[in-house]
Amino acid sequence: MIQIYLVDYLGVHCGMHYYLEAFRNVLSDIPNTTVNILSNYPNRVDEIPFFINQYKGNKLIKGVALLKNLLRLKRFIKRYPNGIYIYLTYGNSIDLPFMRIVAQAHHHLIDIHEAIAQNVDANERLKHRFKHLYQNRIKAVISHSTRTNDFLKEYSYKSKRLSVPHFKYVFPKEYDATNISKDIFDATDKKRLNILFFGNLSESKGIDILLESVNLLENNIADKLNIIIAGKDFDGAVDRVVPKTGRSVKIIRRHITDDELRYLYQNVDYLSLPYRKTSQSGILEMAFYFKRPIIASDIPYFQQMLSQFPSFGVLAGNTAESYAKTLENTVREHRQSIYYTTSDYNKYENRSEIKLFISDFVKWLDIK
Repeated sequence: MIQIYLVDYLGVHCGMHYYLEAFRNVLSDIPNTTVNILSNYPNRVDEIPFFINQYKGNKLIKGVALLKNLLRLKRFIKRYPNGIYIYLTYGNSIDLPFMRIVAQAHHHLIDIHEAIAQNVDANERLKHRFKHLYQNRIKAVISHSTRTNDFLKEYSYKSKRLSVPHFKYVFPKEYDATNISKDIFDATDKKRLNILFFGNLSESKGIDILLESVNLLENNIADKLNIIIAGKDFDGAVDRVVPKTGRSVKIIRRHITDDELRYLYQNVDYLSLPYRKTSQSGILEMAFYFKRPIIASDIPYFQQMLSQFPSFGVLAGNTAESYAKTLENTVREHRQSIYYTTSDYNKYENRSEIKLFISDFVKWLDIK
C-alpha cells in the first residue's frame, strides 16, 4: 500500500483545508493508496493535528510553534522514508525550510499555489533562494497556471512537471446559523444585488480596484448594489480608497469561519475577483462550487477558466474604469443573464484536465 502525505502548514488558518480535502478526494480514487493529511487540523474527531497552528499567540509562541512544526516534519519523513510527500507551497519565505525538509524525501512533489506570494514579487533575494531550491533539490512539481509556468521557466526548472487546475471542492454546503456572527448576517441586503469580495484584502487581489470602481458608478446604478468585503486585511489596501457617501459597502476584516463562508456564498449574487495576478484561485473555485457567477479581471488564469466555462461569469478589465463599466452592465443585464448552463457545468464536473492529472500522477508513481 502506497502512503501519500499532503503536507500543509496553513490549513484552517487560511481555508486550505478545503483544498486538502478536495485533493485527497481526487487521489483516493487511485488503487492501492492511502492519502493522509499533515496539517493543523485533525483527520478525525479523536485525532491531534499534525502541525501546531503557528499563527496563534504572540511572536514568541508563533516562533516556537514554527520550530516544532519543522522538527516534527523532519522526524516524520525520517521515520517514514518510503512515503509520497506532496507539499503545498505559497512562495513565502517560510516555505523555504519546509521545502528543504520535504525535498529530503526521495518521493516528493511540490504543489505550487503561488511561486512568489502576495506583494513580494520584486524581492530578488527571495526569488534567488527559490530558484536555487527548485534547480537543485526539487524533483517534481504540480503547476496550476501559466503564471506558475512562467516562474518555473524563470527558475530554469528542468525536472518533472505535472499540471492540473484547482480541484473541485467536496465539503457540505449547509451552515449552522448559530455559528454565524451578527456582522455577517447584517452584511447582506435583500433589496440590492449582493456582490462579495472574499479572502485576503490586499493590493494583489485588487481590493482598491473594486472600491474605486464602485465610487465611479452613477448613483442610480450604485444604489442597486451592496458590496460585501470579508477577510483578513493583508496590507492595508482596503483603506486606500474611501467609499463615497451613500455607497452600500460592508467591510468585515477578520478570519471568516466555515459556517460564515457558507452563509455568504449561499446568500450573495456575484463574486468579485478584480485580481492583479494569481497562479490559481480557491475563491474562484468556491464560486463555481456554489454556482455564483464571477466578475473577474482579465488576467490569464481567469481568461482560461471563463474560456472553458463562459456561462460562469464575466471578464472585466484591470482598471477601476473598466471594472466599473462591467459592474454597470451586470446591474443592467442581471435579470436577462443566464449563468451556469447545464452543458458548462457538466463539462466542469468532468474536467479532462483532472483525469489527465490522475493518469500522469499514476505514471509518476510507477517511475518514482
